[in-house]
Amino acid sequence: MAGQIEDDLQCPSCMEIFKEPVILPCSHSFCRSCVQRWWEERGDRTCPVCREKCHSTEPPLNLALRNVCEAFSKASLESRDVCKLHGEKVKLFCLDHQESACVGCRDSKLHAGHKLCPLDVVVQDCRKTLQEGLQRVKERLGELKNIRVSCSEQAEHIKVQAEQVERKIKKDFEELRGFLRLEEEAKLAAVREEAQRKSQMMKETMEALARDQAVLSDLIRTTEERLSSDQVSFMNAYQTAMSRIRQLPEKPKQLRAALLDEVKHVGNLKFTVWERMKEVVCFTPVILDPNTAGAALSLCQDLTSVSFKVRQQRPKNPERLKRSNEVLGRGLESGTHVWDVEVGDNADWELGVAWWDTCLPHTLFKWIIRFHNGEYKILSRPLGSQNLREKLQRIRVRVDTNEKSVSFSESLTKTELHAQKNIYNWPEFSGTMKMCPYFSTSNETPLKVAPLTIGAITWSE
Repeated sequence: MAGQIEDDLQCPSCMEIFKEPVILPCSHSFCRSCVQRWWEERGDRTCPVCREKCHSTEPPLNLALRNVCEAFSKASLESRDVCKLHGEKVKLFCLDHQESACVGCRDSKLHAGHKLCPLDVVVQDCRKTLQEGLQRVKERLGELKNIRVSCSEQAEHIKVQAEQVERKIKKDFEELRGFLRLEEEAKLAAVREEAQRKSQMMKETMEALARDQAVLSDLIRTTEERLSSDQVSFMNAYQTAMSRIRQLPEKPKQLRAALLDEVKHVGNLKFTVWERMKEVVCFTPVILDPNTAGAALSLCQDLTSVSFKVRQQRPKNPERLKRSNEVLGRGLESGTHVWDVEVGDNADWELGVAWWDTCLPHTLFKWIIRFHNGEYKILSRPLGSQNLREKLQRIRVRVDTNEKSVSFSESLTKTELHAQKNIYNWPEFSGTMKMCPYFSTSNETPLKVAPLTIGAITWSE
């Protein structure tokens, strides 16, 4: 009987108990939301059952049906507190069957030997457990929101990075193209200059040969005339003719090195230009990684110097260091690494090497030399053993992964400052461990990684 009543109180559309039932002109009733959805899908206002048109956009509420549905729902809720088997109010909970029970159920064979607790106690414990679970869900939701915000920030930053990188690439290639254009113009000018000079020399030589040729042709003609003259005329002109023959122009010589020196102009041309390019191109052994830079640091365009500036807009990506005045260089591989840093007048800096486990990105181990408040320190220990008469200008950092050693020196004066071998917590270059050059500053004077010449690269390798 109850089942039949419940069927009568179901919306024909959603097959659930009516929610805010409305009555159509054809006397059929539906949930208001079901009718609205049907009309939106069909594009006209008709009854979902009989298809009769409804001219009203807001059909009236079926008050009688709503009251019946509310009374039925209330009675259903109240019936849940009563045991269906014994008709008694449910006050217990069976931990073995994980279901509610009444006193009659406790005394029956159904729950014989089972552990039953007061329902309000179990509900209290379950509510507490559920609240803890809900709190974890809220925390996870907060984490997801934070990561989504971070992803959004990184997406915007990627656009900025792309523009900056493109500008830098175009600038560098334009400089290279400019250098090559100047080299090309110089090479072409040298070819044209030699061609013009040797062409002029050849022209002058040919003109001189033409003049000598004319003189000799005239001498041949006059001599032949003398030879065919009478004896008296011949003898009268003989001495003059012999004198002219004795004064012949010098024997002509073939010009040597008269052609263009192609070897000089095109021999190993690309290599020669590359050799010249070494004068304008440098190599920096350490490149700073802007994705690790703190918000208070500003990196130069070619990523070789860093200084303390006004707070920068940077996303909170996982690689970024926690402290706002720190930045890392590109990761080191196993072997020996050497780089110089020009500190100049910077009054607050830290330099060295750092390593960490990528699974624990914020657990950073450092081996550094530091200058702060006018005092030099290695880690936290004062550098008291060194008699430093002048302020350090260029710090050389040397890392040897095989010896597990780090050393610092003043490269300009070749003064050794500190050396440490077999560092106790040195990382193994495998798995998730990473090692990078480390920089930190709270001063506007930049820390600049000193470039190497091309020849020095071969030496360092």
